Amino acid sequence: MLSRIPLRPRTVVALGLAAVVVIIVGVGKLLGGPADPVGFGAQPQSAPSHVDPTHGDDGVVEHDPTPSPVIPTNGAQAIAVATKFAQQWIKHDRSAAAWLDALRPHSTDTLESELDGVDPAGVPADRITGDARLEAFAITYVEVIIPIDAGLLRLRMVTEQGRWLVDGIDWERG
Repeated sequence: MLSRIPLRPRTVVALGLAAVVVIIVGVGKLLGGPADPVGFGAQPQSAPSHVDPTHGDDGVVEHDPTPSPVIPTNGAQAIAVATKFAQQWIKHDRSAAAWLDALRPHSTDTLESELDGVDPAGVPADRITGDARLEAFAITYVEVIIPIDAGLLRLRMVTEQGRWLVDGIDWERG
């Protein structure tokens, strides 16, 4: 009787996979433990008789207020240091050593090591064209944006030992 059924490779594979699924499900049913009702129809064995408000935390009781914008108390000092740095940064008509020496008092050690060996002739600006503005991210981390003739100079500032220092430089072409 089986010889009359045409067994093509696809049919054999489909029947084989179906047999494997049946075997796996059967073994799982035989070896599985007792079935606990879980899901939408499951009912708890007993409901709690009362809730003690002093025991544990059952969720959010009050929402924290929206944090106010961070404004460093010494933001004017950060702008002053950034402006002094920018004034020295755009003076690229001197040796690399002299340029770096002029930036050093306003830079972190990390930035100083990054600028070591930089040719100041590659600085894309010649003059500051507007007033600096402050974008505060934390009490000890701000960004000062200074308009220059080539676009915007962005100086990342951090506080070290109570002093604002430039920790990173970026610029956007205008």
